[in-house]
Amino acid sequence: MRILVWFIFFSSFVAMAQKTTSKHREATENLVTTIIQLQSKNQIKTPNFSYTFYEKSIVSANPDSISASIDTVFKNKRKMKFIIDSSSYKFKKIITKQHIYQTEKVAKISIEKGKKKETIIGLKMAGLKQPVYELLGQEFMPFDLSKKQLKILQFTFQNPFSTDGSVKYKFEITDTLIKPNGNEIVLQFELKKSIKKNKLKGVAIVDLKTNAITKITFLINSIINVKAETIFGSFNTEKSWFPVSQNILITKGKGKQNIDFLGETIQFDNLPNTSKKYDYSNDLYVKIYRDYSNYNFTQLQNRQRYQIQIDKSAIKKNTAFFNTISNDTLDERSQNTYQTLDSLVTATKIEKKIYFGKKLINGQIPFGWFDFRARDIFKYNSYEGFRLGLGIATNERFSPYYKLFGYGAYGTRDGIFKSQLGSAFRISKNSDSWISGSFTDDIIEFADLTLIADSKKFKLYDPRPFNLSTFYNHQSYELTFESKFISKIETTFKISRSRINPLFDYEFIAPNKSYKIYNLTLATLSLEWSPNSKFLQAPQEILEVEKGFPKIILQVSHAIPNVLSENIEFTKIDARVYQEKKYLSGQKTTFLLQGGISLGNAPLSHLYSVTPNNLDREAILRRVTFANKTSFETMYFNEFFSDRYSLFQMKHYFNKFQISKSIKPTLILGTKVAFGGFTHPENHQGIAFKTMEKGFFESGFELQNIFKGFGLATYYRYGPYQLEKFDQNIAIKLSFTLNLGI
Repeated sequence: MRILVWFIFFSSFVAMAQKTTSKHREATENLVTTIIQLQSKNQIKTPNFSYTFYEKSIVSANPDSISASIDTVFKNKRKMKFIIDSSSYKFKKIITKQHIYQTEKVAKISIEKGKKKETIIGLKMAGLKQPVYELLGQEFMPFDLSKKQLKILQFTFQNPFSTDGSVKYKFEITDTLIKPNGNEIVLQFELKKSIKKNKLKGVAIVDLKTNAITKITFLINSIINVKAETIFGSFNTEKSWFPVSQNILITKGKGKQNIDFLGETIQFDNLPNTSKKYDYSNDLYVKIYRDYSNYNFTQLQNRQRYQIQIDKSAIKKNTAFFNTISNDTLDERSQNTYQTLDSLVTATKIEKKIYFGKKLINGQIPFGWFDFRARDIFKYNSYEGFRLGLGIATNERFSPYYKLFGYGAYGTRDGIFKSQLGSAFRISKNSDSWISGSFTDDIIEFADLTLIADSKKFKLYDPRPFNLSTFYNHQSYELTFESKFISKIETTFKISRSRINPLFDYEFIAPNKSYKIYNLTLATLSLEWSPNSKFLQAPQEILEVEKGFPKIILQVSHAIPNVLSENIEFTKIDARVYQEKKYLSGQKTTFLLQGGISLGNAPLSHLYSVTPNNLDREAILRRVTFANKTSFETMYFNEFFSDRYSLFQMKHYFNKFQISKSIKPTLILGTKVAFGGFTHPENHQGIAFKTMEKGFFESGFELQNIFKGFGLATYYRYGPYQLEKFDQNIAIKLSFTLNLGI
């Protein structure tokens, strides 16, 4: 009987506990649902508003945590040889007086119909008279909690307070805070599971009366430790909740990897103190403080063309100006940082090094008034052999409104000198508009698929032309207009008159005449649209500070007959869409969709070859060359030509996987397809080729960065144009990935 009583009592206790837990869980779920509904309406109620924004970033350390001792470091096991290590003492002495680095920024932000425009009115980077404008477009903490994904520093997470995100997090009400203006609930959240090591958790403080988040803290413990805190306030007669202040603290984590901050790399490596000098990274931290003020919810008129614009007087603002904007006045260490780094930068000429690095990234080597083009120094192809050259252009130190440019090159196999000479005038600084004229005597690949927008992008090396053999010589006079007068669209209009001389036995049959050498007058309009990129209008140029996708290119060309040229008339229309899809797991998928059509009767030199990249040789190993990012690796050179085509390429990039400590390749799966047709192939004599009406298919995989940037790629050809022998359909290629660490 006694056992039965205890059983009934225990069962009742368990039932009551389960009921309490169930109520607690239900209350938590209802609270999260209410918060999500409130957050989703937050932006809708305030489509137009503005605010003032102050940001201070510092790289520093806590002096109290650093030992001032001078250590003895032994250099051998017998402890007979030693050195005195005073680096810890010296570091503490420096950090007691100043920070390592700091920046300040003041901006006016306006948001109209969800579109953000920023005008920087105050800017200060310690030690730099001329700020590095490329660093100003970065977002370190989320402003809007209604978005599906949140980006904190370099990490992207599913928003816990979104419809999709709420099922991936576990929530728990842990406390109730008694406040004079009303009680608040402490709501903890944590990602249930994650493929990545960067697991997100945090705490939200929720107003019990309004169910609005008044404070939220995100915590990441990974290769670095991140604590991001945002305090919200009610505005617009309590219809909207927006940030009042934000803080982010970054310290060394448990990993041995690098993080990016302000475009530079801060390296947190584990250095054993017994063999090397003091490890500064153990005590280093990065702090970013933000202050939001002057919220205005009236409809605004903003004629600003680009998302970020820098006021002409921004870099001339003094300390008093920043103190009037911010509640966080500079302490003594911050003031000393500016003074010390100003002297240090002057002494070490750091600004010159930054200037040199920015040029080098774009393939230019600055030397006084001139920039030398790295891509012109060395090239190789089957026709020219080794191509040695020198390209040069005047830079902004010569003149911000006028420049001269040109190059000279010599092929060791063909023994012919090639050259270009031109000049350009800037007609508008606000839209970065230029008019240029040039004369070029050089060679180009037959049926080249390259668009005008491609020629502006720097490539350290382009492996595909190594094995090209079909070229034409052109002597061209060109007049070009380039501008960014339409927001997010780079516009180029070019008109050229060229004498075309095929460098092999080719004959073009026109309706009334055949040509071996012909003259063309070609007018081309190119539009490159980046709808999701972020652009900054600096005093001297317009910069893409955050690359977004898709990238869309539309190009239209028309050959004008009888204008200093032959009676040849045709129109070409080309379009390309490139998209990248990044996943929360760190993987990504890329898509390339491209097509073109030629209307009229165009010579083969100005039609399409769909970028083949395979040699016509028997053995597989004799066909090994370097893979190209968008080439068809199993398609042989000069195998297919088209006057209309379409292609689709898809690649999926998996996360790096570890084979050994030094070998961590990236696996990529890719598939490519192309269709093409030719209306009058008989009009092109001297070269045998096929067309692709049935579709060309290849798929394969790549292992990138196996060792020192080198990797391997393997593709297999299948479908209607599969070849008879099995090994003829296989392409094995080397690949190279350049990592500059920037």
